[in-house]
Amino acid sequence: MIELLYFASQIQCGAGGEFLNIKVDVYQNQELIETMLVDDRVLLPVDSVKDLTFKYSALNNNTNCSLATPSEQVLAPDDQVPNIPGVYEQQSIQAMLDDLNDYEELLLVELGTTNQASAAFDIQDVVVKVNNNPTIVFAD
Repeated sequence: MIELLYFASQIQCGAGGEFLNIKVDVYQNQELIETMLVDDRVLLPVDSVKDLTFKYSALNNNTNCSLATPSEQVLAPDDQVPNIPGVYEQQSIQAMLDDLNDYEELLLVELGTTNQASAAFDIQDVVVKVNNNPTIVFAD
């Protein structure tokens, strides 16, 4: 069992453009099992985030923006961190990892560009916190 927390979505349509609200569809074995919006939390009966695939789409997109092919990266607190600063007042990736417990990971997603040399490539367009040791609380 893992728990996903859709922690943040921050993708802007061009410099000074509108921010897009990203919906995340979660699949297991090519079957849709959950749709998540920012701040959603869900328990899933899988062993790892690697057992899942994700599809990203912009909600109420009134712009001419389209999403790039997703670049996804899963990082744990002790992993080597890409030297990419946070943008739009986001924390850096290192600061987010520093706030994790050793059983947690971040799923980081870039949707704005596939060009890793671009200033827009921050791999923080979608940030999902993965808890690999969730505590399940049952109501009485």
